[in-house]
Amino acid sequence: MKSLFKIIFIILTYLILINVSFANIQNKIIANIGNQIITSHELKNKIITNLILNNQEINQSNVNNDKQSALRSLVNYKLKKNEVNRVKISTNLQAVNDHLAKISSRYNTDVNGLKNIFLSNNLNFELYVDEIKTEFAWQKLIYQLYKEKIFLDKEQINDELKQIIAKQKNLVEYELAEIELLNEKTGSDDKIKKLKQEIDLIGFENAAIKYSISPSSMDGGKLGWISINSLSKKIAGILSKMEKDEISVPILRANSILFLKILNKRETNLTQKNIELIKDKIIVSKKNELLNLFANSHLTKIKNNTLINIR
Repeated sequence: MKSLFKIIFIILTYLILINVSFANIQNKIIANIGNQIITSHELKNKIITNLILNNQEINQSNVNNDKQSALRSLVNYKLKKNEVNRVKISTNLQAVNDHLAKISSRYNTDVNGLKNIFLSNNLNFELYVDEIKTEFAWQKLIYQLYKEKIFLDKEQINDELKQIIAKQKNLVEYELAEIELLNEKTGSDDKIKKLKQEIDLIGFENAAIKYSISPSSMDGGKLGWISINSLSKKIAGILSKMEKDEISVPILRANSILFLKILNKRETNLTQKNIELIKDKIIVSKKNELLNLFANSHLTKIKNNTLINIR
């Protein structure tokens, strides 16, 4: 019984510390992002949500460490919200509900149980849901804007497929997860260092949810099973030297930094059926790579054309 009271006392102490930390800025506007605002309440909600969902202790040190990344995430969220509102993009509510159910299952509960976790920690569940709705709407917007610009060379795809068939008797596939960071002109080394520390602290999946700019972040960075031959030669070469559960070195792209983790690996015999699957995966992989490139470029363009005032 004494130990139970001790635990309760510690939790209450942490909560008091957090509330005191935010008391002086409560309900204040801390940033203007175009016609959107970020309030101190939203920042607090984002930070504590990150800590709880990533199973991190709620203490002043963790709050301070998460503050900048939480603010950056909110800025991107507001930029996306501005844009989807401007062009009146609707959200697929079924996709949102399915995603919430998937998130809830990670904590051995349902959506109502997840909502209760938020309520019991004095967190605004609707703010969390709105971020998810905005992200799905953003993905829909990017597809609508750039689908006509996705040109794939059919001959190149067929040549790649022929090379796969000629080079190997077995099909090598990786179950992958990713974390993608925006590659800005300055601060990339610090970003990489910070991410590696967070991966060590909270794990790859939680770090993907917290930091990755890729749509896959909503599912802990998981990409599913991918044939090594549907990937670029550079990435295929890196993966071929890695073992299960290993994380790649930072992979520099045009405007992003990519980390890959091998969750699993398998080999299957080549058949006509999985040859067709390989071809489909090559096409999907190339389309997704282009869409991610368009999404990052579009977000950067919006950011450069939006008045951002952080106080």
